[in-house]
Amino acid sequence: MIDVSNLWNAMGNISIFDRLFNLKTLDLSENPYLGKGLPPSIFRQLSALQELSIEECDISNLHHLTFFGLISLEKLSLRGNNIHQLHQDLLQGLVQVRSINLQGNFLSYLDGAIFSNNAKLTTLSLANNKLTSLNKSTFQPIKPSLSSIDLSNNPINCNCDLKWLLDWLSGPIHVVKTDETICSLASLDSVGEKPLLDFDPNEICGLNILLFCVLSLAAICFLVVVGFVYHNRWQLRFKLYLLKLAVLGYNELRDARDHNDYEFDMNIIFYDDDEHWIREQLQPAFEERLPQFERNVVGDDDLVLGMHYLDSVDYVVSRSYKTVIVLSRAAVRDRWFMLKFRIAMDHVSDTQTEFVVVVFLEDIPDDEIPFLARLYLSDGRPYLHWPNDERGQEYFWNEIVKSLTINLRTNDLLPNE
Repeated sequence: MIDVSNLWNAMGNISIFDRLFNLKTLDLSENPYLGKGLPPSIFRQLSALQELSIEECDISNLHHLTFFGLISLEKLSLRGNNIHQLHQDLLQGLVQVRSINLQGNFLSYLDGAIFSNNAKLTTLSLANNKLTSLNKSTFQPIKPSLSSIDLSNNPINCNCDLKWLLDWLSGPIHVVKTDETICSLASLDSVGEKPLLDFDPNEICGLNILLFCVLSLAAICFLVVVGFVYHNRWQLRFKLYLLKLAVLGYNELRDARDHNDYEFDMNIIFYDDDEHWIREQLQPAFEERLPQFERNVVGDDDLVLGMHYLDSVDYVVSRSYKTVIVLSRAAVRDRWFMLKFRIAMDHVSDTQTEFVVVVFLEDIPDDEIPFLARLYLSDGRPYLHWPNDERGQEYFWNEIVKSLTINLRTNDLLPNE
């Protein structure tokens, strides 16, 4: 048996599999110690690995970067574990995988994007799980390639929503153990505890005349209302606008997500020469005033290992609740620093969320301010200036803490002051 501590050296960020570049097959099955969890990117250097078996290891949870780096993997088996849920990005890097075995787990739901990057998958086993429903979007990316599927011993709820599945399974695909692929008791009355392939939605799920009439009437009423609203659209919009201002006033739109919905709480981007200010001023203040922000990326040293530099910067920026960019005269002259600034600004534009806060450490002359910084300021994005006096610094900390605890939606319709 292999202990997780023997596979990964957390202090040195070293995996036991590092440098095994030519390894083709790896079997870690029947190791209950692995139930404690596999570290992220533990297989990052096994780019030639083709077969990986982690069976009956009592694993209940897998980090979404567990299989990062396995670009040549063709066969993956996680049979006989205690997995209840799969992260939607878990299999994204397995572009060559042809066989996936998830038999004997506790899966009750499959995310719609779980197989979105597995276009070469031919064999899939989901037997002996807790699946009650199957979404069409989950299997759409692998329908052209999949030639064999095992859905046996799952409590599948056979209802009219499964018509797409029956149409698919009636094609050239091979369904393993059809006699054990049974509709559950929660299915429609006439198909409970009967083979899934015997279920014919075309016979049971006929057209409901009453529902059709109601929907038709609703559609006619909807069209009448739409016509009336369109004809009087400008008057109605003006009246509604006045009513909103009178009742609610102007409210800034906030992103409903909080920092716990992101992989990182905060990402701090700074130039190397400004590190002393980060360590002496910024970090101690954040530790005191934002104790809930524990998953922080501070500078390049905390970027994700095993990725290209700019890819790692983009990964952290896109998965951080807040990004703080520290500007100084030296920073704006550095090409790599401004590239990171551009990545953050592009993400603001893509998400339409003001998750970036810029801190000016010093006054920068107008002729030294680069285009990116000018563009940021002209868009009215949030920024703060580090003062020299104690009273001003107290105001600075209060303002930056307030900016870091909420994410506002960008509003480019209102003119900047």
